[in-house]
Amino acid sequence: MKKNILAFLFIISLFAASCIDDKGSYDYTELADIKIEGIPSVVEVLGYVENITVSPKITSSIEGEIKADNPNYTFQYRLGYKGMGSLGGYDAEGISHPWVDVTPESGFDLNIPANYSANSYVCWFTVTDKRNNVVTSCFFDVIISSTTFEGWLVLCNEGTNERVRLDMISQISSTRIETIHDIAVGLPEIHHATSLGFLPQLGNPGDELSIFSTEGSYLIDNESLESSELMEFNLNQFALDPGETMIAEVPFPASTYSWQVKYRFAFSESGNVYLEDATDGGSAYGFPLNTTEAGSPAEFKVAPFAGFSWVRPWNGMTPKVVFYDIDNQRFVAFQGDVRDVAQQKVSSIREPSKNKLFSYSTGKDMVYMEGTRRSNGLVYAILEDGVGKRSIYGINVGGYGFIQELYIDEVVAPDFEQAEHFAFHSQFPLMFYAVKNKVYLYNLGTKTAKELTDIKLKDSETVTRLKFNLYRNSSYTSLTNQSEEFMNQQYHLIVASYDDAAADETQGGKVAFYSVDGVNDVVSKVVEYTGFANVVDVVYRERAQ
Repeated sequence: MKKNILAFLFIISLFAASCIDDKGSYDYTELADIKIEGIPSVVEVLGYVENITVSPKITSSIEGEIKADNPNYTFQYRLGYKGMGSLGGYDAEGISHPWVDVTPESGFDLNIPANYSANSYVCWFTVTDKRNNVVTSCFFDVIISSTTFEGWLVLCNEGTNERVRLDMISQISSTRIETIHDIAVGLPEIHHATSLGFLPQLGNPGDELSIFSTEGSYLIDNESLESSELMEFNLNQFALDPGETMIAEVPFPASTYSWQVKYRFAFSESGNVYLEDATDGGSAYGFPLNTTEAGSPAEFKVAPFAGFSWVRPWNGMTPKVVFYDIDNQRFVAFQGDVRDVAQQKVSSIREPSKNKLFSYSTGKDMVYMEGTRRSNGLVYAILEDGVGKRSIYGINVGGYGFIQELYIDEVVAPDFEQAEHFAFHSQFPLMFYAVKNKVYLYNLGTKTAKELTDIKLKDSETVTRLKFNLYRNSSYTSLTNQSEEFMNQQYHLIVASYDDAAADETQGGKVAFYSVDGVNDVVSKVVEYTGFANVVDVVYRERAQ
């Protein structure tokens, strides 16, 4: 026992001696305690309008306060969803990146646009000591509120390659309006936009938004305004993919409460029109409607216009929609109940036996057609003959039949034959048209025209869109805003234009609104918004109870 004790003491003495003999071959460096302060636990911002900003204060237990230009440290922010989701998207190899990494351009303050959909996010802030790779971090919540709930959706073509871009004039509150840009998050890069689709629905699945172009069309999530390859229009809206590109969708309003749209018409780039009964749950687009035999292949091409009455509430009569057969140069119509398979077709319109103003077989090319509320449901059409002379037709579809109400064989008006953009008023017999940077008013009653000099555009500007935005909800009583000012907004003339001399081609577009005095044939500017690209379409995203 005594020998064991002596042996143990001997070993301890050797260990102690070795420690005494170690003359400092190890570097004992004190690690600093890094403290991050000044970052709130929650940062709340408006998406696409405000910036996510934080200004931390960083101190070291050894060095004191760390300044932004300290070369011994690097600073990084990492933003991601506070739940499931891949904010960073996918790389070229298809690998998901759930975070967005942000390295401050200088220093350690964060100041980035909140260009993300309304949601709750978490953001990590890390400080790395480059001398020893020691990392200190903290996190905070970021709540981004929606700025896209209500307002004007503005579809643009951006740049020389016409990249499709969705902007918005956001009605954040009754006193605050902001213009926000490029808000269709996740939209595949497509070019040559053609139109916006907006279908108000009180029932499931709710409002539907869509973007159309010559390179493809996509649905947009009605809350986040996000899109993806999986939201391709044909994939989601057709029973069988027709294999052609849709360039427009026109809703036909209904009279029921939950379903604000009775029929939907989708127009293809190749000249077909498809029908869907929107009151049937799970319904989808089927075969082309431009045939005189239900279920048979398309017989002719149609122009991408649907003429019907915009009177609200819908009167419940047999729906009538006018189309134009561009192959045979004639007006045709859809009428009847789509639930009857035999009605899933169009037919020629019977020539009137009396009060005939024109033949429905016109022998002319379609230039433009638009349905209005004028005279209980007047559809206007502009046609052009073989030598370039243009005529105006008016077909009233507000009753039980098709009534010829207007025909102006030859429109005498400045540069009318060169006009590309048109708009017809629903309260007064007025037509507006644009040629380059000039807008004209043509009185359909007096058959007189005048340039609207109150619409002042520079020589370098060109009008890209004229329209009136009639609200699409079937009943005005369901709208959340029924003020006189809001209701009159749908009778304001919308003039979109683009300045070819703009310093930034992504911001050369503007949208202006004008009130119309139909007694004195004049207009007055109400408001104007700038900073858009080349505007293709403007639609108000109305909200209903």
